[in-house]
Amino acid sequence: MGYCLCHPWKKGDPFVLYNPYIGKDVCIHCGGIIIYEDEDEDKHKKSHKHTSKREHFYRKAKECSIRKDHSTAIEFFNEALRLSVGNSEKCEALSEIALEYEAIGDYDSAITYWNKSCEAAGYSTVHMYLTEKGYLLYRRGSYEDAISTFEEALKALDSLKDTAIGSTELIYYARIVHYIIYSYEDLEKDNHKEKYHNVFKHAIDRYIQAKKYADDEFKANYLSETAWAASVQEGVSGEALILIDSAIKLHPHCPADYYNIKAIILNSEALKCYDIALSKDPTNKTFLENKADCMKDKLKRKLFFKRTEPRDLEVINEALKILPEGCDSGPYLSTKAEILDQLGEGVKARICQALAAKRYDEADKAEKQLKKLKSSETYINITGTQYYKNFAPFREGTIVDLIRESDNPHDRYAIRIEINGEPVGYVANNQYTLIKEVKSARDLKHSKSTRAEVQFILFNKWVIAKLI
Repeated sequence: MGYCLCHPWKKGDPFVLYNPYIGKDVCIHCGGIIIYEDEDEDKHKKSHKHTSKREHFYRKAKECSIRKDHSTAIEFFNEALRLSVGNSEKCEALSEIALEYEAIGDYDSAITYWNKSCEAAGYSTVHMYLTEKGYLLYRRGSYEDAISTFEEALKALDSLKDTAIGSTELIYYARIVHYIIYSYEDLEKDNHKEKYHNVFKHAIDRYIQAKKYADDEFKANYLSETAWAASVQEGVSGEALILIDSAIKLHPHCPADYYNIKAIILNSEALKCYDIALSKDPTNKTFLENKADCMKDKLKRKLFFKRTEPRDLEVINEALKILPEGCDSGPYLSTKAEILDQLGEGVKARICQALAAKRYDEADKAEKQLKKLKSSETYINITGTQYYKNFAPFREGTIVDLIRESDNPHDRYAIRIEINGEPVGYVANNQYTLIKEVKSARDLKHSKSTRAEVQFILFNKWVIAKLI
């Protein structure tokens, strides 16, 4: 089993591509390099004496990355970068460092390293690094910067001669088109619609040119990605349906994702029909409930394949808004909770879950606690309590000591939490333990605070404390 930024994969999966430029398998959804856990350790040990120092540091960095020890991985990747010879090796190390900074939430550093990757890349690979940089900007909500970067990536692809366009470039082309369309959608700039329709047509033209040297499976993958991009546009769902049907025909043993895309395209047609019906009868409760249900089901399919995007939150909110009074909002709130969870909003997801289960007091209490975290004070959340005494030592008003562990081999920013000299946890410092409303251990690297006061335990999961 292997892992990228978005999915677990098996070798040979249709959505795993071998990239000849970097000599690695990559995911066509996020573009990330796939790390396999089942590599032969004995083989590594036997061949270790024959590997260069760079390869040694690179392998150590990958091992740390798989263990989610991103800070140490960055240090090892920097060593690998220092020993890199040639632009190909430098780009490989620089892009890995960028991905590690993304994983710990240091997006400014990630952008810096994607820029360095682009500068070091050759004309035949620069589009890959521009795409990753653009995708990060898109996820951060910098849509105009993302569009500009994606358009640079398209120019880089267009500068390649037709004979140099292979299956990997086809998939990148579709991904870039997809992201440009979504960026324009999120900007809600109607005057750009004609522009991204032209981008879509350009992608189809490129597919036609590449037919002669891309095999059926890769053509099917490209068609499915382009169909997905087309499915979010107004007025081209018919073309999108033709594309996905062509992909299924080309690749008879296609993954379930193809049928998911087809269902979403068909659902888009259903939504248009509901809109027409409601334009004729705006207060019809049956029409309103059916439309809301259709919107929810479309989002559930995206959730299943982990293709959630920020604008999905607007869609579920709209579904809740149009849901007629008296209808059960529980399933919609549960769907909203799943969306929030996949977007990294763990606390808000828990509040939605409480509302869905009609635990209104619990949700109200959490809302008040969240409001407190918006003050000018500095708050942290304490993690790892399960390895000590769980929540037993923590009461409102309890004073804890912050002990910095600069020599910690797993995290140089680690801060141990102690009560009366006994360790009881750590300050949260990664995307899996940190909630968005507080500061991480890394954020406190310049802070002189050595103590904190426990405020409350949020949802019986997160211990919140205020620096004093």
